[in-house]
Amino acid sequence: MTSMNEPTSTTASSPTHQSQAEARATSSMPNINQPSLDHSPDIFTIICCNESFQLALDHSTISTLLRVCKRVRPLLSSKVPRFHSWWRNVGLWRPNGSLRFALTPSEQIALSLHCEYEGIADRSWLDNQADLGNATALFFLAWIHQIDLDSQQSVNKHKQEAICQQIFLYLENAAKGGHSRAQYDLAGFYLNGIEVDKDHTKAAELYRGPADRGIPQAQVALGRCYEIGKGVEQSYDTAIEWYSKAADQGSEDGRLHIFWIGVCHWRGGGVSMDHKKAFEWYSKSANQDNSYGQWIVGGCYYLGEGVTKDYTKAVEWFLKSAEQGNRYGQNNLGYSYHNGYGVPENIDTAIFWYRKSADQGLAIAINRLKQLGKWP
Repeated sequence: MTSMNEPTSTTASSPTHQSQAEARATSSMPNINQPSLDHSPDIFTIICCNESFQLALDHSTISTLLRVCKRVRPLLSSKVPRFHSWWRNVGLWRPNGSLRFALTPSEQIALSLHCEYEGIADRSWLDNQADLGNATALFFLAWIHQIDLDSQQSVNKHKQEAICQQIFLYLENAAKGGHSRAQYDLAGFYLNGIEVDKDHTKAAELYRGPADRGIPQAQVALGRCYEIGKGVEQSYDTAIEWYSKAADQGSEDGRLHIFWIGVCHWRGGGVSMDHKKAFEWYSKSANQDNSYGQWIVGGCYYLGEGVTKDYTKAVEWFLKSAEQGNRYGQNNLGYSYHNGYGVPENIDTAIFWYRKSADQGLAIAINRLKQLGKWP
């Protein structure tokens, strides 16, 4: 039974099933530092970041919220710490002081108002909230059940299946209540056929909600649906739109997917071979600061594949890639200086970049240093 992981990178996942790409990106629950209200945080910002307010922030609403925040701060000063104390008692706090599960600040505030148990590990109040349809409580319980499952090494298969089914039901009800992360996790169940028949169309529908609300992992997952044509009509253009939205928020997974589409066009994998089209996709990736995209764009200019040959531009892109620590960009930059392609020949600069690449284990850079008598 795989672990339920907070979505961090990118491709389709669920509480009990991760794709290989996401598993590489995250192997444990995220470390979330305990929030503190000791220094009067900007509660106005916390509330305004809540999805419920994003579509209705006129001047009158803002004025009202400011008054509410002023009055609620004293209340929260005792409620939230009590909620955190309850977390410790139920085993949801790691010894290093980090939470075993991430709730947003607004979610913590909302649940803390219902938590009446500070000194005992009683979940009845949370169960009551779930029975009332509280989407955050339902989502929270899904994760608590996953944590409980992970901690029970000898649970039999029948018990595992029962717990997984309960997790599914919690997520399903939370998703119906509009909880974005529950929708994202539930999509993974449908995508992978966990506790339900595989339904790629349903998965894509579930990804769309959180993707529209700006969750990068959902944007990448929805982009992947469009890239491979599962649950939606295949469209590279739509895929790139969603990957770009994720990349614009700093998602490296979004940038890598944009780069991968370029590779498909370059090699003819799943699409007709078209180096000019590949260069366009590589450029999209490079312009979003993906070091591999920058290296490949440099290579296209160097070879004159998909674009007019231009050694000077090749070096410019190799340098961008190399400065981000990409060993391939470093090697190619060294080679450019070694042979005077696009820059004046400079053996010392060439050795400098070869060594940067070789120190990361790139065999061709090591061989070039050996030929120059500079390795080891």
